Amino acid sequence: MGTVDRTKQQLAAQLKQMAATMPLRKVRVGDLCENCGIDRRTFYYHFRDIYDLAAWIYSQNVEELLTDENGRPCEAGMLRVLTRIREEEYFYRSALREDSQNALGRFILRYNVEMYERELRKLLSVQELSREDLFAVGYHCFASLGMIRRWIYHQSYLEPCEMARLLIHTMPPKLRVFYQTPGAAELKEENHE
Repeated sequence: MGTVDRTKQQLAAQLKQMAATMPLRKVRVGDLCENCGIDRRTFYYHFRDIYDLAAWIYSQNVEELLTDENGRPCEAGMLRVLTRIREEEYFYRSALREDSQNALGRFILRYNVEMYERELRKLLSVQELSREDLFAVGYHCFASLGMIRRWIYHQSYLEPCEMARLLIHTMPPKLRVFYQTPGAAELKEENHE
């Protein structure tokens, strides 16, 4: 791991620790940097603000955990992401409680919509998705974020494996295919008829 990665990881670990004891909006860059022994300029070299760092944490979790060896989302990956969210639930509770323009929830929604749209275009071998497909992606991403928020605030006591199973089971069929590899070829053929 290079120096840049170590610095980002150090800032991320400290932010998670601080978010466990205070709302994310109260975490100050100066305090975060002081706790890490890092100059503020170094923080701003890597991130715009605390929310940008929180978004980086989420995107790193997804990029590291969600996909299989071919870079596609997979069921085991969904379980790994949810397990990580459960392990870091104090950070996610703090970060998802915010609803400002730069809040993590808004980032997660954009990130997931873009990811599913990109993957669906690849799967269907199309440049543009139909209105129905765009609606299905948006609907799923909004609903799943809402359910994950509810889940981490302990309004749902599901284990990560049950949460992953239900999120996948309730997906629109064209998205579910990412998590059920054998059906991918069938969906592709169905859409080319």
